[in-house]
Amino acid sequence: MFRIFNVIPLVCIVCLLGSCKRYDGDATNRKLIQGKWKLVDVEHEYYDSIRIDYDKQSTYLVFDRSDCTQLMPGTDTSYYTFSIHNYTLFLYIDSIFDNRLDISVLTSDSLILSRGIANRWKYRRMEE
Repeated sequence: MFRIFNVIPLVCIVCLLGSCKRYDGDATNRKLIQGKWKLVDVEHEYYDSIRIDYDKQSTYLVFDRSDCTQLMPGTDTSYYTFSIHNYTLFLYIDSIFDNRLDISVLTSDSLILSRGIANRWKYRRMEE
């Protein structure tokens, strides 16, 4: 009798764990990042006096399925494909790795990308 009371909870736990869907944070982040994002703030460390002038009024990232487009004033539009793994955004040009950015924050209206401690790009979602 005592053995059956030990087996019943074990069977219930195995059934419960077997029926749960595993959380896929990468798929959730890929879905959440879709849309148009406007650059609102930049914290950038400069290397060797190279300065990038980010015009915060018109710099955008647009994510559409697995494509990412960077729209910056005064430069050519940049086209990438992207993947997300473990809160890291990987950018590719023609299937060749180009850049890696950490996703510090990703919510329905806020995106903060970073590279190291001193480089952060803060974006707000644009209304479609």
